[in-house]
Amino acid sequence: MTKFNLENLPKCGAKTRSGNPCQRYGNKANGRCKLHGGRSTGAKTKEGKLAVRVNALLNAIIWYFDNRFYMKIKETDLKNALTAYLNLIDLSKVQSNKLENEVIDIVSQYHVELEITKYYIATYDGPDALLIIQSALDHYYKDIAAQHLLFHIYTPIYPTPFYNRTFGSKAEVKKEMQILIRTAKKKGDYYTGRVNPSPAQRQLKKQLKLIK
Repeated sequence: MTKFNLENLPKCGAKTRSGNPCQRYGNKANGRCKLHGGRSTGAKTKEGKLAVRVNALLNAIIWYFDNRFYMKIKETDLKNALTAYLNLIDLSKVQSNKLENEVIDIVSQYHVELEITKYYIATYDGPDALLIIQSALDHYYKDIAAQHLLFHIYTPIYPTPFYNRTFGSKAEVKKEMQILIRTAKKKGDYYTGRVNPSPAQRQLKKQLKLIK
């Protein structure tokens, strides 16, 4: 068995603080050493990949001449969004206890594509398309406790036209459990929220009874 020869690897070459190129041996995958991104896998999430696209466009010369280039929707994103939209249409006609989970499964997989293309789809398929997509998105955002809809655990929101819940969202259930646990720790397991009247209140009640 032959030993691996490090000298066959390229030098990293990244610019160091001193201004000179890095002399460490780079990675086979991208030519950089572990200190300069050699172990980086790159963007894996959809949001991360979109950020990479934007960074590439910002560095491209075409950005300064044609802003419409940035606004183009990728064909794959549109295709995935349309697939998800058609599935949501089918689910909007179904009455089932499993409906909530099915909606969450679809939106969790394609929420980025749906957000990108929801107005595009509504332009061609009418305002009902936007209601279906946004109802599904809000259904998903409530479950994951998204910051822009997190207030729904404190106050009721007018119900969406589609995919209404039988019970509360996961965030609501979690909040209720936290309140119950905190109350049980403070007041005991049998605390019902009733406050014992003070001596002054008892005296006032007695006087009211005598008057009656």
